[in-house]
Amino acid sequence: MSERAGSSEVAFWGDADDTEALQHYRTLVNTIDDGIYRLDAEGRLVSVTDAIVEITGYTREELLGEHVSVLFDDSVSIDHETDNHRANAADRSEPLERTVETAEGERIRCQVRTSVLDAGDTVQGAVGIVREIGERERSETEAAEATFRRLFENVPGNYLIVQPDDYEIVAVSDAYLDATMTQRAEIMGKTLFEIFPNNPDNPADGVENLRESLERVAKTGEADTMSVTHYPIPDRESGGGEPSEARRSSSGERNEFDGDEFEERWWNPINSPVFDATGEIDYIVHSVEDITPIVQELQADCEQELLPDPDTADPQLASDIVLRGQELLQQAKQEAYERLHESEERFRALVTTTSDVVFSTNADWSEVRSLEGSDLLADTDEDGPSWIEKHVPPEDQPRVRKTIDEAVRTKRSFELEHRVVREDGTEAWVVSRATPLLDEDGEVTRWLGAANDVTERVERERYLEDAKERLEAAAEAGAVGTWEWHIPDDQMVTTVSFAKKFGIDPDAATEGVPLEEFTSAIHDDDRERVNRKIEDAIESGDEYVAEYRVWDADDDLRWVVARGHVEYDEDGTPTVFPGALADITERKQFERRLEESNRRLEQFAYAASHDLQEPLRMITSYLQLIERRYADEFDEDGQEFIDFAVDGAERMRDMIDGLLEYSRVETRGDPFEPVDLDDVLEAVRADLQVAIEESDATITVESLPRVEGDPEQVRQVFQNVLSNAIEYSDDPPRVDVSAVQNGSEVIVSVSDEGIGIDPEDRERVFEVFQSLHERDEHSGTGIGLALCKRIVERHGGDIWLESQPGEGATFSFTLPAASGDEA
Repeated sequence: MSERAGSSEVAFWGDADDTEALQHYRTLVNTIDDGIYRLDAEGRLVSVTDAIVEITGYTREELLGEHVSVLFDDSVSIDHETDNHRANAADRSEPLERTVETAEGERIRCQVRTSVLDAGDTVQGAVGIVREIGERERSETEAAEATFRRLFENVPGNYLIVQPDDYEIVAVSDAYLDATMTQRAEIMGKTLFEIFPNNPDNPADGVENLRESLERVAKTGEADTMSVTHYPIPDRESGGGEPSEARRSSSGERNEFDGDEFEERWWNPINSPVFDATGEIDYIVHSVEDITPIVQELQADCEQELLPDPDTADPQLASDIVLRGQELLQQAKQEAYERLHESEERFRALVTTTSDVVFSTNADWSEVRSLEGSDLLADTDEDGPSWIEKHVPPEDQPRVRKTIDEAVRTKRSFELEHRVVREDGTEAWVVSRATPLLDEDGEVTRWLGAANDVTERVERERYLEDAKERLEAAAEAGAVGTWEWHIPDDQMVTTVSFAKKFGIDPDAATEGVPLEEFTSAIHDDDRERVNRKIEDAIESGDEYVAEYRVWDADDDLRWVVARGHVEYDEDGTPTVFPGALADITERKQFERRLEESNRRLEQFAYAASHDLQEPLRMITSYLQLIERRYADEFDEDGQEFIDFAVDGAERMRDMIDGLLEYSRVETRGDPFEPVDLDDVLEAVRADLQVAIEESDATITVESLPRVEGDPEQVRQVFQNVLSNAIEYSDDPPRVDVSAVQNGSEVIVSVSDEGIGIDPEDRERVFEVFQSLHERDEHSGTGIGLALCKRIVERHGGDIWLESQPGEGATFSFTLPAASGDEA
């Protein structure tokens, strides 16, 4: 406990008594997510929190009283850390990464800290905190371990790495496996004693010598060279048998290793310590050097006498081996230097392939030097501003400095994504990774790191994020939503706007809820139809389209249209049903208003045709009666007045008939069917025969295609347009009728050489009761072209005019091509 904490005279729980404080502590402990356990002086569990029970899967009763080894696969290191913590009287121990094996046999990687409980000179036990390593931490740790393991396995030397306590093998180089003709799976996880070769005459000697060497390393912290070891391996040329049989044999017969199966090998083993950041031995490297050539040379000098047994060994022979070994060692160093140079070249090639730059910094990161790669990171001057101040944008500096300061304090590697300013002043996004280099005292001397330019990736991610936000905003503004129904799990995942449209909690819907929660919000009169459409889409694989009503979160009834499709796996099983939904309430309301307007218009048209025409007939009849009875008594003016009145009544009747026909285009039209335009035009020419003969008109026609439409209404369009062409043409009229098919529509054009129309009036001619000429010039009610436009629009087409005064006019309109005729 620090002095600051000890000097406080205010209890943590205020005025609470001991019983209340104890209850508070228990509640606090069980609230913490980390697992906490307490050990007695012998290392047995005396209490555990709920988190420990949850992590391990054991009951509390199964754990209490057991040794701490029931929790960890390496309890020795836990005991060692506790002893070290007790000896150094530190407040906090260094965290250890250990594996917890659960009651079901699952292995969970955790971080463990221990603290000693003591009362004066009496040790009462220890307290441990266990934190499960998250997926990202685990993946990063495993990735780092895998990277270093691959690097180690490819080093050009015969090496093993073992744990310092139980000497279990945790890594082995490929060179060692190749030299000893063994497999990695054979030795990984075993102890060094299990694979170390024995003395055939006294099998215990080999293991005992190894144990003494390892203990010397642990005691002195220095490398230890063992005596030369005889270890035959399978003959590479003859493909000899498993070498483990020879190394484990206790027979003293030399011929077991003769012949075609095994070849002689002599080795020089060395054990070297590897220290962690605190100066403790973290691993021991066991390396072996093949010195068979030296032994064979000395054997030849000794007239083929083999090395004698250890009890009768010639000291001079061992000395000669050492001297000759020094000569070969010098030669080996030269070869190693050449291999190192080659390795360095490979390293540089690897850097340019996997990283944009490798850099080095001083201990506090004030100076940075690029060692290899691109000029992504600019170097800093020794006397200038620090690298962070000069080459990191101000917005990122606090975050970068905080991360680096924490890494400097903990002497640990780190990874960070941030922006840098290039030498040309432009900004780039990089991912920096750096590892501290420690001296023999465990102090950081420099940092070695690598950085990758991820600017393109970051910008792409930001673009996609912006696009996603814009899409979501557009979807919200347009009352659009999307869904994805995972059929096997019956989980309907939707956007927020979709969920709100059905009165579903958006948070729940974005995670996934059953489909029934959505269909239950559909109007009772529509629900069965929608469910049937969903089932049909799943069975047939056809596109799903449905319009229906749904109750939203405010209990308002909304109209929606949904479109989607079903996706299947390789076996044809439906898996996912994605789609989109749009709110069409306003469109439906407009359609209802339009229907109401059309209904009123039809009522008006009916009244006009029935109620208004009756008085007109009466007026016309009486005018005609007056004309017959009193014709002899009228002067010229009187007769003219009677003619004007009769003509006006007739024109009024024609306008009423035209208005009635205009109002019934939608409501009284016939269903669409294939219509042959050649037949239509022939019928229209017959209707206009009198006008054609009187005007001596010439009508030229190309072969016309078929269309999909209402036959009577299509005929009405042709009749009105042709009548206009004859009416407004100079004598004799010349009219040309043609049509072209463009995909799914047909464009019909009717051209004349008449008086033409001012371009400013091109839209006005299609309005009701709009006539561009005086009645004494040209007859007409002003409804004919308006009627044509309404009919064409009912067929999903458009109508337009191209004309100049005195240069004739061309009326064009589009109609849908007949089914099967699309081109």
